[in-house]
Amino acid sequence: MTARTLCALLLSAGAIGIAGCSSPDGPTAGELEVRLTTPNANDRAILLRVGGTQTAVSAPVGSNYRVLTAPLAGDTVRVVVIAPVGSTLAAGTLLRLTVPDTRQAGSYVAKVLDVASATYAQRATAGYVLTVVKP
Repeated sequence: MTARTLCALLLSAGAIGIAGCSSPDGPTAGELEVRLTTPNANDRAILLRVGGTQTAVSAPVGSNYRVLTAPLAGDTVRVVVIAPVGSTLAAGTLLRLTVPDTRQAGSYVAKVLDVASATYAQRATAGYVLTVVKP
């Protein structure tokens, strides 16, 4: 193989690689939702853990929840969501996660760690379900 042929092959491979990077099949940054299913109608606060790469964690649009986060090891974050005085957490969208690839929603895991009632009494976590989905 001549040097000219080798150079042409390398340039062709590089062009194909660059074209592959601009593919519409690449990562799609955006938001995912963490949805809550609760067996109670008067939850005031919830502590949860979310595993997966996220760049921001926020309350859902239109809610007045207070959201506090603390990073844990790796791509895991601990989150507390608190409803304001006189209101409760509603079943449905609890959090929004800003992520580098929304197509990877299935790789995110959210787990309930603790729940408090409207009077801040601790509750058992049985019956609570968190689901991470693309809105």
